[in-house]
This record gives sequence, C-alpha cells and structure tokens, in this order.
Amino acid sequence: FTYNKQFHNVMAVSKADYKNCDANKPMATWNSGNDSVVLNTTGHHYFLCGIPGHCAGGQKVDIRVAASSSAAPSMAPTPEPSSGGGSGGATAAPSPHPNAAPKALLAGRSVAATVAASLLSLAAAVLA
Repeated sequence: FTYNKQFHNVMAVSKADYKNCDANKPMATWNSGNDSVVLNTTGHHYFLCGIPGHCAGGQKVDIRVAASSSAAPSMAPTPEPSSGGGSGGATAAPSPHPNAAPKALLAGRSVAATVAASLLSLAAAVLA
C-alpha cells in the first residue's frame, strides 16, 4: 500500500468492521506510507484507512485470495492431417474441442495486492 502517511494508514479488520467502517479493533495497523502485506491464506482479507471519515469515503478494500491451481490449462489435441486415399470429395474440418480455449490462471496474491494498493492510492489521492 502506498499512501501519504501524514493523512492515512492501513488497517486489517474483520468483515463486520469492514462493513461498518469500524477502525476501533484492527487486527493489524500499518502507517509507513509504503507497506507490503503478505496474504498467506485464501479467502477475503479486509483493509481500510482508519482516519475518521476516510473509510466511509471509500478508502477500504476487500481482497479475495483464491486457491492456486496446480493443473495446467487443458488444450484439445491437434488433429492429424488426413492422408490421401479418400473419395476425392471435400471433407469438413473437425470442429474445435469445447475445451480448446486456455483456462484463465489465477495469479491470486500478487494481483490482488497490486489492485488493492492501486485502489487505496487512488482513494487517498481523491480525498487528500
């Protein structure tokens, strides 16, 4: 999280405190202005600025860390070219396999943290 430490901070809070913008019982607080937070568990992680009025003004973020997938994306096998000896007529090209498109891979932690930092920086800039 990157922000002006004279005017903002970052607090990790419970879901209920996030919803209510309650900064009275943070699980952790950062105030350096350039904080890295490592998220080691899957699920939702809730952060807000604890300065009065800032959370209500939108300076909060819910980061969801998805479970990483160890399976590689599945691709349809490439059809073999047909060998001669056919009837000489045109043959239809095989239709694509329904799973031919690569599945999206989850980057999870790093992408979520980058998005969260960007959102908090944007909100801080708007309110500063």
